[in-house]
Amino acid sequence: MLFRKTESTKRENYVYRFGENEVSVIAGDDAETKVWIKTLHSLDDAEVYNNIKNSRPKLTEKEKAAKREWEAKHPGENVPKNWNLSLDGLAQTEDADHSSYMKEAVDLQSENPDPLREILYAVLETLPEEEMELYRMRYIWELSQGEIAEELGVSQNTVSKRLRKLEAKITELCRSEL
Repeated sequence: MLFRKTESTKRENYVYRFGENEVSVIAGDDAETKVWIKTLHSLDDAEVYNNIKNSRPKLTEKEKAAKREWEAKHPGENVPKNWNLSLDGLAQTEDADHSSYMKEAVDLQSENPDPLREILYAVLETLPEEEMELYRMRYIWELSQGEIAEELGVSQNTVSKRLRKLEAKITELCRSEL
């Protein structure tokens, strides 16, 4: 997962890294190779843009209100960012201590597993993307039905019906797993 663009001074060639291995594409005299290298760097740049954009989710109304309140109490200071980076993304920053993130990840894995939670996670993995997105919006991001309706471009009544249908489906699938 890329979070930094290749420096302009290192763009004559292209290096693809995977694990501990790497493959280099070196520009020769032919224009075709140079076009491919430029295309590969463009694709990487697009990935960097999307990774950064998606690692910083939109603020909910509650978070926006908290941000305004914090700004009022701390004039002239920068508001802490609401980053949601993966461990891969954190590993690419040189100036951070990653030990606390790794400890948290290990602690989360070592907790006593809740069988009902495991069943719920297994059921959620089987949901189609559209239903999973609705689940995320309501139960993970805690958006109101009105906010979800606005985001999806449908009425609040439609969102309410979809949520009831989704909840019934999840309940039924969980019961069948017990």
